[in-house]
Amino acid sequence: MKIFYKTMLCLFLGLALSGCQKWLSVTPNDQFAAEDLFVRKEGFFKALNGIYTGMTSSKSYGQELSAGAIDVLARTYHISSSLHDYHTISTYQYTDAENRTIFEGIWKKNFELIANCNVLLDRIPQAPSAVLPEPYYSIVKGEALALRAFLHFDILRLFGPLWEQDAMDSPSLPYVSVSGNQVQPLISGEDYRQAVIEDLGASVTLLSDDPIRSQGVRHSDSPSGDSFLYYRQYRMNYFAVKALLCRAHLWAGEKSKTFELVEEFLKETQQTNQAIFPFTSGSAAVHTTLPDRLFSTEVIFSLFVNSRSDVYNALFSSSLAREKRLSFDMTGTSFDRVAALYDDQNDYRRRIWQIRTDNNLPALVNAKYEPIADAPGAHMIPLIRMSEMLLMAAETSASLEQGVAYLNQVRRNRNCIDLKPDSQDALFRAIVDEFRKETIAEGQLFFFYKRNRLESIPRADRLTGSAAMLLPNYVVPLPESETSIRIN
Repeated sequence: MKIFYKTMLCLFLGLALSGCQKWLSVTPNDQFAAEDLFVRKEGFFKALNGIYTGMTSSKSYGQELSAGAIDVLARTYHISSSLHDYHTISTYQYTDAENRTIFEGIWKKNFELIANCNVLLDRIPQAPSAVLPEPYYSIVKGEALALRAFLHFDILRLFGPLWEQDAMDSPSLPYVSVSGNQVQPLISGEDYRQAVIEDLGASVTLLSDDPIRSQGVRHSDSPSGDSFLYYRQYRMNYFAVKALLCRAHLWAGEKSKTFELVEEFLKETQQTNQAIFPFTSGSAAVHTTLPDRLFSTEVIFSLFVNSRSDVYNALFSSSLAREKRLSFDMTGTSFDRVAALYDDQNDYRRRIWQIRTDNNLPALVNAKYEPIADAPGAHMIPLIRMSEMLLMAAETSASLEQGVAYLNQVRRNRNCIDLKPDSQDALFRAIVDEFRKETIAEGQLFFFYKRNRLESIPRADRLTGSAAMLLPNYVVPLPESETSIRIN
């Protein structure tokens, strides 16, 4: 991957000053020259916040790596019309020109942000100082390392190989941990994963005093006016790093290690009297005017997206032509697929599916990101949530009884009756269904299928049944911008 150092500081400034939300601003009217950016702590804050803001790009987690292309790859939606922008992606035509542009954009944006992480890490002093004192030193450095790992890991999950011995030992992707414009070598999938784990391990140590551990997410402004250490759900906080470590270990099938880490995570976050990420209450989930459709209190890490309504309007709105909308039913208003997936009619998650009418044409709409001013999580795009951790525990538990207990913990908090799978296979099928319901429009289902090498996944064009999935479809080819620089 070729990194262009000269553009990085300018990019930092443009991104860091683009958000209007208070928690991402330090001094909104303060303009730093590039050479002055890192001479005070506020410059480091702006550089770090610029990375978060960059992640909200539609090329990255602002659309394609959340509700857009990545969710379509999992066959979440019924796309039968060739007029749909994602039609060829839904059939894994990776060589199609428009699809190449989408995946090129994902690759370039994530590595651009990785480059920003590296420049920031290069400029952070070797130890706390008057320029960047504690607690800011450890938080800034810890978050930057974790973001570098997070961005790399999703490159691995999308463009990397299926996890098997030959593939994990073969050079496949570049892990960029230095700034500069040199081309980084391709390394094996296993070395790449270990680099992710190494960055996360260093980050966990640095974030050991993250205020989220003792004071929770602090979803409010600081009384002192300095809110950099607040709104921790929108930062790569200590628990988000621990959750990402679980993902990285499970990616290679390390179930016992994953279960150990997940149990440790759950023990600290689910303390009876002060849960860090408490389950969303039923009253909040079904509120008539301000429903919490994202179960926002349970989100471990997310992005604050000022323009999240753009995602809804571009992908789901009833104002879109039917052949352009992402829905369970492209042609009408049938709830049949909804009823087939949500086995319990009282399931709070069913409520994201609504009938909306635009231009006198009723439509079945995914309203998860429908803009509702002042609703909980109104600007949130979740990237890691508690239910994923519980389903990881269910999947990696050594005993069937324990796995079922974790599965039903998720279901009970969605107002569903308990299930009683009588075998590990039945438990896994139930986990798949719960994962589907939990992560619609959040970009995780395709990675779940890929990690488990599923050769049969639920159909998108019929109520029930499965469709064959070819294993090569799980590996998106490296973009031309990357392969072209490696031609001898």
